[in-house]
Amino acid sequence: MSRRNCPAAVRGLPRSYLALLLGQTISLLGSNVTMLALPLTAITLLDAGPAQTGLLLACGRAPCLLLSLLAGVIVDRLPHRNILLTANVIMAATLATIPLSAGLGRLGMAQLYMTSLLVGSVAVIADLAYLACIPTVVDRSRLVRAQSSLEFSQAIAMAAGPFLAGWLVEALSAPTAILADSVSFLLAAALLLLVPMRVAGCSTAASSAVLGQISEGLASVFGNPILRAVTLATATFIFCHSAYSAAFLLHLTKDLGFDGRIVGMVLGIGALGGVVGATSSPLAGRAIGIGPALMVGLALSAAGMSVATLITEPRWATIACVALSQFILWVGQGIYNVQQVPLRYALVAQRLQGRANASIRSLVWGLASVGALAGGALAAATGLRATLLVSSLLGAASIVWIWRSPLGQTRSLRG
Repeated sequence: MSRRNCPAAVRGLPRSYLALLLGQTISLLGSNVTMLALPLTAITLLDAGPAQTGLLLACGRAPCLLLSLLAGVIVDRLPHRNILLTANVIMAATLATIPLSAGLGRLGMAQLYMTSLLVGSVAVIADLAYLACIPTVVDRSRLVRAQSSLEFSQAIAMAAGPFLAGWLVEALSAPTAILADSVSFLLAAALLLLVPMRVAGCSTAASSAVLGQISEGLASVFGNPILRAVTLATATFIFCHSAYSAAFLLHLTKDLGFDGRIVGMVLGIGALGGVVGATSSPLAGRAIGIGPALMVGLALSAAGMSVATLITEPRWATIACVALSQFILWVGQGIYNVQQVPLRYALVAQRLQGRANASIRSLVWGLASVGALAGGALAAATGLRATLLVSSLLGAASIVWIWRSPLGQTRSLRG
């Protein structure tokens, strides 16, 4: 594809980054199949309830709380290509055990928990390595465009993944659909071998104490008022969204009676909002400023979450309402993520990127596991619809962190 024919989201970005982005997009597509197929396996095949579904989601996020800080040190010390290759192969092999066990009639919730925990652990390291790669292949002046292209690819994967997952679940089975994710990791690993990736500057403090390096990464984030505010806002919203997610699929399948194909369809349609958000975010940032764009993104996300509970009949209106809710949610997240991720690239030294990202993810995705458990428990105690409404309202409170910080009035980091 010539530069002239490239989509606007990737035009002007180096070929090494585009090759890296292609591999990431392939694995993201597979992961979005598993994101739907794994809980559907628990719900439809093993009759999981709210508490079990919440625990399954928590197992996938718990490694962020337990391993992220150490993973950041690893990423800053080791070659990123080696980390990504190893991680992709491990995740592919682990996921392949689910359809194998299901075919043998030996699949149980314990295996789903362990698989989610192991894949989540490896993904923590792989995601940090991928993020640390980006500033080494993209100039600072193009980091927002690079992040926009990443959000665009994630949105495309989120839109296509549920459609593919829904079709695979209905045509084959939920465990078999997970094979798509296993294959996607192998394809991504093969593509990495072809990527011209220059080695990032790894930490030279190999002999220093690990705790000292972890502390340096934490200080780079929480010692900066702008990064501290956006990290706390992200953590608050993700906690609430994880509680929401623990009840959401059960609401669609149990309360609304959606089958796998309809679930995939409405989530796929909704995820197109991520495409809109990712492509419009740079324009929004220039028009109203970084801080206001971040608050708008969070407000839209919380509003989208609440819309899913408004209509329960007739069926066509319910389907449209759920799709609209997800569309608004992911428009907001697309706007928010395109603006917030480049902040750490701009405000943190390259040698600390792995540890800074790890510090952020340790809090954000660590709280996600707690949120999933809280959502499962709340749904079991009060009902699915009440949990969706409460988590939506609390999600809107994440705006306060940015509003009360210097970031709320910041239009540009260049002043």
